[in-house]
Amino acid sequence: MESQPHWLWLYNQESGELFVKLSEDDSRQIAYKASQLVNIHFENSELDIEDASVFQSTTELLEAYPSDKLPCAIDNAALHAMAWNRFGRPQMPQSWHFQKSDISEWPAERRLCELNSGFDQGVFMIIDADDEFASCVLLDESMQLSAIKTMRQFQVIKVTLNRLLPATIDLAMSSQSSWGQRLA
Repeated sequence: MESQPHWLWLYNQESGELFVKLSEDDSRQIAYKASQLVNIHFENSELDIEDASVFQSTTELLEAYPSDKLPCAIDNAALHAMAWNRFGRPQMPQSWHFQKSDISEWPAERRLCELNSGFDQGVFMIIDADDEFASCVLLDESMQLSAIKTMRQFQVIKVTLNRLLPATIDLAMSSQSSWGQRLA
């Protein structure tokens, strides 16, 4: 699926629901609540160049992985990354939900990671990062953070970089690659 010039953001003020209209017959609801969004004072708005760029780069990133190894549909992940990039409310870090990792520096090119809450471990995509923090979108269907709190697919959480763990899918792919090179 490629970004098209006629895609629209649709926002229903009454229900607080955000959609991306892809065609006359296809609108996708974005999983974020109105309280998680900013700048949503419109009924419909065209996607801009930055939206298309985020959609394209996210799609390309995830297409590098075998689709059967990803816990979600690539187009849905890209639509949510695009929506968060444009409308996501800035967050305070919530690192306390997750165990520390032994990794001292996180490579900027590594965009998939895992977070471990002690109750559960989930696959995330880093959608924004600086020298200290990363905003991560959950790709798994859900992840238990505590005895009473669960994240749903595509929710975003901001954490310190010392909570990020390498994604198992990356480790498996690099292991396969190194074994292939050894056998060649």
